[in-house]
Amino acid sequence: MNYEFIVPMSKSEFSAFTESLPHCNFMQKPQWAQVKNAWQSVLCGLKKEGETVAVAHLLIRRLPLGQKLIYAPRGILMDYSDRESLARFTEELKDYAKSVGAYMVRIDPELILSRKYQGQEVCDELGYDCLKSLTDQGWKHMGFATDFHSYTQPRYNAEYPLKKEGNPVNDEEMLKGFDKKLRKFIGRYTETRGIFFTHGNSEEDIKLFCEISSHTEERQHILLRDPAYFIRMKEAFGDDCMFFFAKMDLRKFLEFLDSQPQDEQTQRDRAEAEKWLEFGEIIPMSALQMIRSNDTAYLLYSGFDDRVFPRFRTTNQIRYEAMKYFRDQGCSTFSFMGIRGDLNDPLSDFKLKFNPTVIEYVGELEYPVKPLQYRFMTKFLPFAKRWYLRLARLLKGKK
Repeated sequence: MNYEFIVPMSKSEFSAFTESLPHCNFMQKPQWAQVKNAWQSVLCGLKKEGETVAVAHLLIRRLPLGQKLIYAPRGILMDYSDRESLARFTEELKDYAKSVGAYMVRIDPELILSRKYQGQEVCDELGYDCLKSLTDQGWKHMGFATDFHSYTQPRYNAEYPLKKEGNPVNDEEMLKGFDKKLRKFIGRYTETRGIFFTHGNSEEDIKLFCEISSHTEERQHILLRDPAYFIRMKEAFGDDCMFFFAKMDLRKFLEFLDSQPQDEQTQRDRAEAEKWLEFGEIIPMSALQMIRSNDTAYLLYSGFDDRVFPRFRTTNQIRYEAMKYFRDQGCSTFSFMGIRGDLNDPLSDFKLKFNPTVIEYVGELEYPVKPLQYRFMTKFLPFAKRWYLRLARLLKGKK
């Protein structure tokens, strides 16, 4: 066979291949390099008899002690049943990694091992066959952990099909599958209380999103992203990057309260609404940030201001509104992103209320290019990461 390894590959040629695929994770798009600007970005591909058969968006990171790591997030993109092409691409990636001084290459392709829906699990033998093809080529599989943090990207994702048998799922069918308690807070419940939903991707939208997310950071003691990160996303992905908001019209809410029994709860709500009126008639409550890539919409970040009537649970309907929006944009899948494989935590419990399918991906594989450095860095990096996160939290707390 006549093979040609191309590095760097032009954006136009790379995109021509990724856009021809029904599915391509946003992290394998060339635009992702604009977001991950702390990494060096390289596009590469393999041609077989003049036709592109594999591509990978490689991110190269300089690490302490002069080491480099190559990571292809949610890559490689190829037909893994083509073992000859896989063997050739693996060899070319190894040689390229050596040429730039990287001690290893990491991938986490979207190869599916199982699907679980409403408690029924179906294994995907093709996924296991592809995993064996990779390990046969020297890729080291990093295991089958079910937790959320063992790998760079979660191994389990919650995904909702926006199409069935090629046709878009209608509003009624979508809602019918949601948990009954979740449905209560969607539709008339929010409308009568003056709650409405918007979306956009202006700089003002980004600023508002970050303001809302800051409350989630404080509440959960986590570090999210600064406005510059989301500005880069918007500049990279354009209208495929979208921010959704739940807001309350306080005047309409006060009118609603006028129509209710004037009990203790109504009086508390009235006092709370009048307090917020000092900041304007429209007040934000919750937000989502989404990216669309080919057939899939990805929910990347979310937050809500727990000071503003949290019991109205706008986090329910805002997801429903985003699902409808991307269904109408032609998407086939709505990804709630990471979930624990054992489904034993509050976040997983919340995502499952939307009736998704739990997808188990193959997880991470690493190719040691420099075995001695690889063994050392495997022990050193987790230690360094823990101290980095502690330092980041400490510095944030001093601001």
